[in-house]
Amino acid sequence: MTITEREQQASTTVPDGSVDKPAPGTGHEGQTFLVGDEVYLRAIEPSDATYAPSWKNTVFPKSTEYYEKWIKEDMVKEERTATYLIIRKRDDVPVGSIKANYWDPSVFLEPYVDPIYADSGQRWLAEALTLMLPWLVDEQHRPIAVVAVNSSQTAAIAALETAGARQTARFRDKVRIHGGRADELVFEYLNSLWVKTLGDPNDQPIERSGTGDPRPVPLKVELDGDPPKNAVMVGSRVYLRPFEKKDADEVALWSRRETEPFWSNGRAMRSAVGFASWTEGLEKDDPPEWIRFAVCLRENDELIGAVGIDGVDFVNGCGESESEIHRPEYRGGGYGSEAKHLLFDYAFNRLKLHSLQSFVIFPNTRSAAALRKQGYTEVGRLNWDYTSDGRFANLVCFELLAADWRALPRASRPNANETSAS
Repeated sequence: MTITEREQQASTTVPDGSVDKPAPGTGHEGQTFLVGDEVYLRAIEPSDATYAPSWKNTVFPKSTEYYEKWIKEDMVKEERTATYLIIRKRDDVPVGSIKANYWDPSVFLEPYVDPIYADSGQRWLAEALTLMLPWLVDEQHRPIAVVAVNSSQTAAIAALETAGARQTARFRDKVRIHGGRADELVFEYLNSLWVKTLGDPNDQPIERSGTGDPRPVPLKVELDGDPPKNAVMVGSRVYLRPFEKKDADEVALWSRRETEPFWSNGRAMRSAVGFASWTEGLEKDDPPEWIRFAVCLRENDELIGAVGIDGVDFVNGCGESESEIHRPEYRGGGYGSEAKHLLFDYAFNRLKLHSLQSFVIFPNTRSAAALRKQGYTEVGRLNWDYTSDGRFANLVCFELLAADWRALPRASRPNANETSAS
């Protein structure tokens, strides 16, 4: 059969005689990679908008017109992100997707399959992962890919292990599934050539400081009068409020005065205009993806830092906690921990979140010790997540479940004699 004959056979003809899309089951023909026994992967095209509920991981319904516009106008502007559709070979129907987030030196994968396909969908997802990982890492010479699945996805877990991926972290009950909750398992797929050159990242021990024992949770404050202006949560020494435009100048000033480079991967230089614009942008998201508070002193309303929840997932009830005290004189005095417990109260009792996660670079043993004192549990590591000291470096993973925080001991209320004596 000639190429022309094959093309004609792989097409359908509409009544007016024009050539329409290829016949079902032939869409993979001619594709030379990312093709398996039951599925193949390809990039998104405008016609895929019709099947968006099967490949877009969201519980909120959107029209076909919405996704057509998103593909043509918004998706094409995305940076460091690409979404690949999982296509069923027998009829070329999209059944899921793998979203790749490129964060050098790692690439983070978000696999998804339409739950309507049940066990068959999980089988297709498993095959798609075995196709994607070698292509992204080995063929494209990347050091590492990281992928998260939940503990009920046994087919995907088996496929990952067969492909040579290994589990490096486990977050308890992080994912909501039909009939309850499941753990989130984090797997890494390493490029063997990079391992040969740099060694196995799991061989690097996690440094620790402090006892790791949690401290009592500060008592809930009972206000005699009105709360501080615009306060959302109030503690004994600090309160949390939304960031205001006027805060930007002070945040930028203190970023220039930072003395410690080990909190993150080096110090950040902030612009007042940039910080104000970024904060304003966070407020426009509805529902918000990142909730952030200014930490202020009750005695004089002075701004000393920030706490927040990034990547808020209202479906699964989780998010990543973050904090910073940008005034050095207030570090080590318990102000940060007090602010964090106010954040926990907000997260677990107001937002009704189920858990919080946190990630700390290996050298930052001080922040890791603070997390343990606040009740977090170490649950694993993310290897080769960023560059530092001429090499790829790792993160420690932590979690705090709402039930665990509520079970922590509470500080005792001083009696009248102690109060008068002080």
